[in-house]
Amino acid sequence: MKSSAKVGSETFSNPTIDLIAMFEDCLGCKWTIHLLTQIRCGINRPSALVKTKKGLTTKVLNECLTRLVQFGIVKKLIYRELPPHVEYLLTPFGQEFAEILDRIEALQHKFKMDSGHSTENLKTPSHQ
Repeated sequence: MKSSAKVGSETFSNPTIDLIAMFEDCLGCKWTIHLLTQIRCGINRPSALVKTKKGLTTKVLNECLTRLVQFGIVKKLIYRELPPHVEYLLTPFGQEFAEILDRIEALQHKFKMDSGHSTENLKTPSHQ
């Protein structure tokens, strides 16, 4: 059985979007980092992704994946075969985005090691 794939958009649906706003929006979803990690590890079908974390629902998964596609972080591959299925892959921009998240995670780990403290109780400085 031969299959063909249609690739979703690899560009922003809104090219004028502010990257900082996009970053904040993605990080505002508690599932984004988890999903990007799973996709990088080769788990790229929605049915498999939804099973990777307790509490992740199909509805929330689809909302998050749609947002990641709109921002050009992941691309959606639609396979026209029976039964049809879709997969999500990181775009080149998504690879760079994931590298930024890796760097943040490394800084988090370094901070914990250097300070010997958990970052959970950190307070932001007040501006007086």
